[in-house]
Parts: sequence; C-alpha cells; structure tokens
Amino acid sequence: MAKRGPKKKRANTSQAGVEPLRSQNIMIGGHRTSMRLEPSMWDALEDIGRREGLTVNRLCTQIKERIEEQARRRGIDPDDADVTLTSAVRVFIASYYRRACTEDGHLRAGHGGSDPFVGTPFDLPASGEAEGVKTAIAASSGYQAPNPALPGPVRSGLDA
Repeated sequence: MAKRGPKKKRANTSQAGVEPLRSQNIMIGGHRTSMRLEPSMWDALEDIGRREGLTVNRLCTQIKERIEEQARRRGIDPDDADVTLTSAVRVFIASYYRRACTEDGHLRAGHGGSDPFVGTPFDLPASGEAEGVKTAIAASSGYQAPNPALPGPVRSGLDA
C-alpha cells in the first residue's frame, strides 16, 4: 500500500464560504479515531495547537481527558456522558477565541460597524463589486474603523 502524506491545506478558505464537513483521523491517547469538522474548525484547531505548543492530536486528547474528568466530577461514568468529542472540540474552539477577544481586537476587526459578516466566510461583495475585492482590501489594511454615524455595539450585563 502506498504511503500517503498529509493533505495539502486549502488556501484562502474564507473566500470559499462555508464548506462541507471534512473527516480527519486523529490519535486520542494512542488510539486512532476519526472526527468530522468544518475546514475552518480544523484550521482553528491547528492554529490553537501551534500557539499553545501542542499537536492537534495532543490538544484533542487533552479535551477528551477534560470532558471525562468533568463527567466523573458530576458522578457520571465518562462512557455514559452525552458529550461527543467533536462537540467538545467545537465548544473549546469558540471558548478559546471568545476568551481572547478584547475591545481593541474588535475595533481592529471592524466589529460594531453594523455588518458582523465583514471578514468572515459569510461576507458578500457589494453588488457590482468584483468578487473578493472588499475582503482583500479589508485583509490588507488590517484595520477597519467603525462608522461614527452608526451606533456602537450593543452592550449587555454579560459584557463586563
């Protein structure tokens, strides 16, 4: 059987919009398993691993160990817990990035300017605008000042 290397990373997935789930084999505690995530979730998992000095396999193993320990602390056998690893990985990714959010980061990303989709896979070019031009301009500048004529972000008691 021919040995296959790692799959090539897709370039510029944010331009492609939302893509179908992609299965990938990972090692959890020395055992091979498969997980299906969106390509952007795989990218986020790799980015987090790189930042934290962990492989994707080790990071997923630690997430699995954490959900098992949480189940034990609630008096539940980890094998009977209703939390899947895939779900736990998605929640971990969202929580990791939410914790890293700051007001300065939101301003640099152009958040609060009435279009929450700018710079995301859901961004649509304005009618008559060439595909990807708006995203390319936003990406190259690194900063999009919020429109002062628009109201600022809505605050709730949870934002404190």
